[in-house]
Amino acid sequence: MKLNERLLNSFEYNGKTYAINLSFDKVLDFQDIHGHDELDIEDRIPLMLYALDVECEESEQAFVVDYILKNVLQLGNGADEEEAYDLLGNPLPKAPRQYKEPTVDFVEDAELIYASFRQAYGINLSKELGRLHWYEFIALLNGLPDGTIMHQVRSIREWTPSKHDSSEYKKQMRKLQKAWSLKGKQRKGE
Repeated sequence: MKLNERLLNSFEYNGKTYAINLSFDKVLDFQDIHGHDELDIEDRIPLMLYALDVECEESEQAFVVDYILKNVLQLGNGADEEEAYDLLGNPLPKAPRQYKEPTVDFVEDAELIYASFRQAYGINLSKELGRLHWYEFIALLNGLPDGTIMHQVRSIREWTPSKHDSSEYKKQMRKLQKAWSLKGKQRKGE
């Protein structure tokens, strides 16, 4: 997201321009379909494109979905990240990824996200369906202030013990981590 550019509503792939609807609810639908393992991937691909209002030739669909995942939504593995340069043209060091485990699940944390947006920004996400762009949604989610429940829960999930923490504090934090752990993560590990 750049402050001096309009939010993305189309993208170019293989010499063609495609319109795309990146309202946060559409992207969440896209992600739901993507993770719906009960359907074959061949059945999910057209549904994923439909969720974002993307129209393309059937022969291009899998490639377009892959492009959307990696370049538009930036949900790939990070290998395709563009290298950044300083004012003199020197490559900047890449920032390490801080957390390997996800700290938010849009299904499990839906009520916490909703409450936090209401508390912090006065935004009723139900009234923003079809309006609030995905990039704005993610920026607001990542910028939630300390006093919101979602920020607190993410801090608990991200916590790692330090040598300065007392054994009682470590015990308490591990208990909180267990209470606030993502259930989907537990299901996948079983």
